[in-house]
Amino acid sequence: MGTEAIGYVIGQQCAPVLAGIKPSNLLIVEKGNQASLRHVLRGTGLLRHLLYTSREKDYWFLFEPDSFWELLHNPEKERYLRDCGYVTDSLEAVLSKLTDRFGSYKRGGGAFPHEIGVLLGYPLGDVKGFIENAGQNFKMSGYWKVYDDVAYAGKVFALYEQVKKAVLELCTQGMGIRDIRNRLLEAGIPAAT
Repeated sequence: MGTEAIGYVIGQQCAPVLAGIKPSNLLIVEKGNQASLRHVLRGTGLLRHLLYTSREKDYWFLFEPDSFWELLHNPEKERYLRDCGYVTDSLEAVLSKLTDRFGSYKRGGGAFPHEIGVLLGYPLGDVKGFIENAGQNFKMSGYWKVYDDVAYAGKVFALYEQVKKAVLELCTQGMGIRDIRNRLLEAGIPAAT
């Protein structure tokens, strides 16, 4: 997979992170594309962490370090993550714990780490609602299953779709991920409120 194809996959899966309106995202790419991924992300300020490798796919955690650090230190989310066994005063410790839990799940030896929703920037009420309802009885579904504030989630989903459309259009025009990210950050896309 070449750099243009990797860029398009990043645009499809991680456009809100590129725009600076979401702290992190899962990025799933064909196995063996680490060099292309590193090249495409160079100069973006985004970091990646390999969570798991299957026979065909690599599962990456793509994140903007400042936004992710801020998320980890939201008092309510930090308390929840600590209750899940995370040490939130170190990015490395959080990523190591997530890697262990995600890998255990993918290998069939553990439960899905639902707290990943918090780490991906989903509302805590929706993460808890998903767990309490075993993924059922949600009020709305899109980028995540909504159990709490439907109006807020609807605004966020619409914003994410708008950003994704813009990113994919720029990818199709041949613009690189670094330039797309810079353009989006300069445009200052407002977060949904």
